[in-house]
Order: sequence, then structure tokens, then C-alpha cells
Amino acid sequence: MKLLWGECTWEEIGQAAREDYLVILPAGAIEQHGPMLPVDVDARLAERGARDGAQRAQEKYGLNVLVLPTLAYGQSAIHMQFPGTISFRVETYMAALYDILRAVVETGFRSVVAYNGNGGNSACLTAAGSKLMEGLTREGRDAKVYIHLGWDEPFFQEELAKVKRPEGEHMGIHAASVETAEMLVDRPHLVVREKMMKPTLKRQDVPAFVWRTDEITETGAFGDPSLATPEFGEAMWEAVAEGLARYLAAISAERGSGAPR
Repeated sequence: MKLLWGECTWEEIGQAAREDYLVILPAGAIEQHGPMLPVDVDARLAERGARDGAQRAQEKYGLNVLVLPTLAYGQSAIHMQFPGTISFRVETYMAALYDILRAVVETGFRSVVAYNGNGGNSACLTAAGSKLMEGLTREGRDAKVYIHLGWDEPFFQEELAKVKRPEGEHMGIHAASVETAEMLVDRPHLVVREKMMKPTLKRQDVPAFVWRTDEITETGAFGDPSLATPEFGEAMWEAVAEGLARYLAAISAERGSGAPR
């Protein structure tokens, strides 16, 4: 069986459902990432992260996994003051997520993982997953939706602890050393290296209110992208792959989904 849902025929997908494959939905975003990175960083992080983790789960843990086409657009309202950002409205994005996840379950799959590449998507992913769970519960369906916690996921945090990270970075939550390092490895030709500069931030903390990016930084970058190196990027991609593979293996051990038949 192929790894990517989009490369399968309908008969192959039906077979995968009967064999109780695990399914992953990569959820990305199209939003500004400072003056040095392309606007599709989060879409690429979701796409490659899901693919690498699924492939590692296949090769290391023998799991059966299918990766859905990436939902490239997400919830990026906080970045809309910057050209290039394209954001769903909250209700539109929740509806899109719900419809995709619902279609997967109705195809016959029992376990679906939403793998998130953008922090702004988190609330909508949780809400869409909760809505779907409510409906499945009322219908008596044996299906589960898992919302991968991204940076906060425990398996990823364990892998991240093994990575030697740059010192001296503050507010490195977006368009900073991590994402710049990952892009230096994944698509170095798209990184504008002369603009990998530490921005001057308008404030040094994350506000308690629902904020916009331009209220914190003029360039759209946080942290210090100048600290990024390909070596750091390679280590990050390895942590992503291994962390997700372990996460999928834990689901399979609990649910049985993805186990070889």
C-alpha cells in the first residue's frame, strides 16, 4: 500500500479502511514568516512532518499509515496585516476540518490523527474534533479523532530534549531559529539569508489579550533567525519524525489501528 492517500485509487483506500489503517491529516497555513522565509512554511512543516513521521512509523514500528493531502490553508488571522497571509475565518476553518475528518471516518477508518503545523490552528482543530466526537458518540460509531499537540506533545518533547539548541533566543515562537533552521535543510533556496536578522521586538512577552503579530514585531519575525544552522535543522526534522512515529505507535498499541494484518 502507498503512504500517501492522494496517490491511492479508491479501491486501495477502501482496502486500507478494511485493514484499519491509521490516517493522518496534516494541517498547515499560508502566512508571513518574516522577511527571510516563504509564506508556506507551516504548510510544508505539516506536510513533511506528517510524511516523515508516517514513514518512520512504517519502517521502525511496522505500522500501516496513510497521509491525507495537506490542508494548506489555516487560521492565520493574527498575521493578516502582512501581505501574503491567507486565513480562513474561524467558522470556515472549523467546518472544513470537520468535513474532512468526517469523510475519513465515513470511509470506514477508525483512527484519524490531525497533525498541526501552525499554532493558530489549535483551537479550531480541538473544536472540530470535539464536534465530530459528539456526533460519533451519538451515532454509536467506534472511531476516534486524535489532535496531535505539536510542540507540546510529550513524545516530541522527549526527542527535542536530545537536540542541542541555539543559546540566547527569546520569544522564538514564530519565524525564528527553529523554522529557519528547518527550511535551511528542507528548501535552502527559498531562505533569504541576508535577512536572517534578529528583529527588534515591540514587547518582550506574549500578551494576555488576543494579539496581532504587528503588535509585537514590525518584521513578522520573533526570536532570532540568525541563530539557525543546517545542523540544528537536521536535528529538528529527526525529532519531528521520531516523535510522531512514537505517537502513532502509542495509538496503535491502544486502539489496534495501524497494526499489520
